[in-house]
Amino acid sequence: MRLRFRFFEYLLVALLFYPCCTVVSGQPMPAPNKGISPAGSRDILNQLVPDGMIPYSLALKPAEKARAIRLLEVVKRDETGRQRQLAIYLLATLGHDYERNRDELVRSWQSTDDDGIMELLIHLYEQGHKELMRSLFARGNGDNVPTSEGWGYFLGNQVEKNPRDFLAALATFSPEKQLMLCTCAGEEDGGGMEPETERKVLANLKNIGGDRANRCARGVRTGNRYGRESY
Repeated sequence: MRLRFRFFEYLLVALLFYPCCTVVSGQPMPAPNKGISPAGSRDILNQLVPDGMIPYSLALKPAEKARAIRLLEVVKRDETGRQRQLAIYLLATLGHDYERNRDELVRSWQSTDDDGIMELLIHLYEQGHKELMRSLFARGNGDNVPTSEGWGYFLGNQVEKNPRDFLAALATFSPEKQLMLCTCAGEEDGGGMEPETERKVLANLKNIGGDRANRCARGVRTGNRYGRESY
């Protein structure tokens, strides 16, 4: 009888502690040899982009990173639209096949002018991928109003905070395109720059000097005037 009682004691303890042994960092461990479930792949976006808040970086432990990449690859393969775009962005943010995922986002934006894709590209740029500035310059034409607002704000922010990088990226475009880009930068989100910001931008451009900087200053003044007059 004592042995039988001990057996049931061990069985009860094992059942009580079993759930704790199947969870790592709050996430259920995938069942061995069963692959990735559709629910798991969909859930990864909710975990990494809670409430639609796009992360600028992801601090994951090696095992978590490997699992996230595996799940995101499933989303990229099986989903379309915004879910697929987010998966591609997150894979690039995690450094997984960065150039291929970055280029796919660039091509999508070039073909659609989608404001959401532009936001993802700007987030990648702000992670330190400075090569994206030229791609963000190349597509914009200022004609698409929703894109122009976010795009114009990005341009205005860059000419204020990174004027030398801004001018370097301008160098690969025609003088006409340079003037248009700087005009959009001056207009920002449609309302123009704050007076203090305009003074700072124009002072920086004057200090840098040269035809390109002077042309850009002319565009900033024009765009800022357009923005103020529209309000």
